[in-house]
Amino acid sequence: MSAATAPCLPAAEKLAQLDPENIVRIALEEHSPDISVAFSGAEDVVLIDMAAEVGLPFRVFSLDTGRLHPETYRYLEQVREHYKINLEVLFPQPEAVEELVREKGLFSFYRDGHQECCNIRKVEPLRRALATVDAWITGQRRDQSPQTRTAVPVVELDSNFAPAGDH
Repeated sequence: MSAATAPCLPAAEKLAQLDPENIVRIALEEHSPDISVAFSGAEDVVLIDMAAEVGLPFRVFSLDTGRLHPETYRYLEQVREHYKINLEVLFPQPEAVEELVREKGLFSFYRDGHQECCNIRKVEPLRRALATVDAWITGQRRDQSPQTRTAVPVVELDSNFAPAGDH
């Protein structure tokens, strides 16, 4: 869970000792309805399931980079229908994508790295989504990237996406 407000350290340490279901429940109790689950695929559906079990209002969003597979769109619809949720799908700003493609082609990320493309296709839409909530729940599996995620805390102040003035 990431939040726009800093959790007190002892509370964060206590949460780290809880199972994921209780962490999600506490997050919803503290932030509902101004909390969103970031959904990017099969592994994140467990977060939606946990949140739905709590019974408090929450939002769900997914980022459509413009490069998703047809199977991903079908899965988004299956999740929407199964949980009876309004799954908000956010897209990159068309003008930014058009300019990138016009200037550098469709596959510039192979040459230039992923930063510019990801900023346009992922970071900016994520920033827009998070500007509308007080907190968000996102799944980050430590085993997927041991070099960068082994110390991912259960709760953290997300200064990268906090509204201006909240840093």
